Amino acid sequence: MKYILNKVVYLALVLLLALSGVFIMVNKMPGDPAYGLAVSISQQRNMEIDKALEIAHQMMGINPNESLITRYIRFTTNLLKGNFGYSTYYQASVNEIIAKALPWTLFVISLATFISFFVGIYLGAFSAQKRGKIIDIVISAVSSIIQAIPPFVLAVLILFVGAVQLKIIPLGGAYPIDVEPSFSINFIIKVLHHAIGPLLATAIPQIAAWTLAMRGNTSQVMEEDFIRFAQIRGLKDSTIANKYIKNNAMLPLVASLAITIGYMLGGHTLVEAIFNYPGIGFYFGKAIAFRDFGLLTGLFSLIVIGVIITTFIAELLYAMIDPRVRLK
Repeated sequence: MKYILNKVVYLALVLLLALSGVFIMVNKMPGDPAYGLAVSISQQRNMEIDKALEIAHQMMGINPNESLITRYIRFTTNLLKGNFGYSTYYQASVNEIIAKALPWTLFVISLATFISFFVGIYLGAFSAQKRGKIIDIVISAVSSIIQAIPPFVLAVLILFVGAVQLKIIPLGGAYPIDVEPSFSINFIIKVLHHAIGPLLATAIPQIAAWTLAMRGNTSQVMEEDFIRFAQIRGLKDSTIANKYIKNNAMLPLVASLAITIGYMLGGHTLVEAIFNYPGIGFYFGKAIAFRDFGLLTGLFSLIVIGVIITTFIAELLYAMIDPRVRLK
């Protein structure tokens, strides 16, 4: 219990520091975050920009005359209430955009993480057990090459080959525009079909990363004394591999698993933009392109909170799996 309480206090402090960093970074950006909305209001209502700017400030809940400390208190208070701000480009609450985009991002990254983790773990352990043989060299070389390719380049290649040349995956969207969302088998198949592109672009680099990490861990565990002792005892290779090597080699990767999910919340910006897939990364890209400070702040805050909370969960899981962590 003491371990958990210490971790909760640590989580609260890290969250406060990280969100303070987001606030300072966004507030130090040049320009008025309400100016884009003011221009739009001015054109729509045919009024002077100064008057439109006042209306824009009211819509976004901004008082340009208030101090930085007052803004910071309002920013943290809104976040505690679950209010992530207002988007000037979409002229809607950031909460509405998050509610619309987050399920698609979570769907793709959770599926990609699940597939990549188990495939990578299997390939890494298999490669380490075949050290020095052709299959090990091939797996290691291919994984290293894939890991060196930037995700957006891989996404472009998948889009070009799969959507343009072979025409087996859609060019964009989460589902066809002429299909009504429902819980029918037909709709689920359409959703899976549209997710193939971003899923592959996300999962393939992750498979390579897990494979190389698992190979390294497995090779290290295989050199431990308790493995030699198990061999001397005459245990079967399959028993040693499954019961002793794989479990110990996987342990350090469990913490990375949850962190990866949090990291990918923001790491999908280019992949989702390339596939025109309406997730958090897609809207993050729009916020940067249109200098939508409200949306940028809200999504940035969401990503920071997601990364920190998933890291916290990873540490708890790690402590549950390995009690030695709680004693340190």
